[in-house]
Amino acid sequence: MGPLEETLFLGTLMALGAFSIDVMLPALEATAHRYDTSPTAAQLVVGLYFLGFALGQLLWGPLMDALGRRRVLRGALLGFSLAALATVAAPGFSLLLAARLVQGFFAASFRIGVTASVRDRYRGEAMARRLSYALLVLMVAPVLAPALGVGLLALGPWAPYALPAFLGLLAFFWSGRFPETLPEGARRPLRLASLGEGALLVLEDRRAGLYALALGGVFGVLYAYLAASAELYKAHLGLSNPAFALAFGATGLALAGANLLGPRAVARLGLGKALRLAVGALLLLLLLLPLHALAPGPFPFWLHLTLVLFLVAFTFPNAQARALEGLGRVAGLAASFTGFLSTLLAALFGTLVGQASGGAPLPFSLGLLGLGALAFAGVFLAEASPPPEGGPGR
Repeated sequence: MGPLEETLFLGTLMALGAFSIDVMLPALEATAHRYDTSPTAAQLVVGLYFLGFALGQLLWGPLMDALGRRRVLRGALLGFSLAALATVAAPGFSLLLAARLVQGFFAASFRIGVTASVRDRYRGEAMARRLSYALLVLMVAPVLAPALGVGLLALGPWAPYALPAFLGLLAFFWSGRFPETLPEGARRPLRLASLGEGALLVLEDRRAGLYALALGGVFGVLYAYLAASAELYKAHLGLSNPAFALAFGATGLALAGANLLGPRAVARLGLGKALRLAVGALLLLLLLLPLHALAPGPFPFWLHLTLVLFLVAFTFPNAQARALEGLGRVAGLAASFTGFLSTLLAALFGTLVGQASGGAPLPFSLGLLGLGALAFAGVFLAEASPPPEGGPGR
């Protein structure tokens, strides 16, 4: 596998998990009709996937360190594809949700595997460059996936669920060309106790724990948006499926822009200052969002929400980096537990906001405001705490 093919393969893995969410957002209403349930209940198709993804954060990293990257990734791809096929054929709504939970669990391996495989062979700028190329492929998912979902709906409500299964099987066969990147001598035995060590290290570090809480709030805003966006835009703001796909894709471009501009802002302002400014601006926008929701027009509300999500995309990686500053000697364990805790909180909070609001603009906006307040409090309490010994200043 040459460098270009490897980059495309790793980028496909990164995008596969995102496609599995975004492609079926236009199909949630059809899913509700298919299984004779409500559109709000259909949001659980997204929420259960996130919950499975959160649970997978704890397992895949240690498993890949023990058994190697290639073997575990191939097994996860096969499991993901079989779970996706189960969502296509599920005869009942409960079985559909169970299959989505399992699908999300296997999907958690993809980003961990990509990052670990690149880290095995590259360092510094070369590693950053490889990951950046893979992320460019990932950015395609939120732009194109909803439009693909709209097109596939013409075949039936099952068709958007079939695309991740097809892509997963394609990636599984393609992964046969992917080389192992972790030599036998560099592998570490699987110890479940190490997960407990990671948890204690994060919980004993006040700043890391507060940042994990803040990450749960920040990511919860994004999860709530993904869960409720179809019902919000279509049922309450009157957008057609094609218009929803266009609005969602345009927001995806804004998030890609935040990922590109973020490193420049951090280099100019410093990590701590850039993060404080971003989370403060995020809270201000969320304070204004309920007022906007009292008389929402589709375009103004979309623009306001897109600005909120732009700041979410900027804040998340910077808060994640800040959380690990004092845990350099155990960054792998700490990253696993921080990722698990923040993703679990985001899945629970985001699902709660989506279910409680039913996509209605005002309760949805108030739910996002609560999550933004949680993120703001976590960041500013963490920044007010003593910096880690030997860590950078503010």
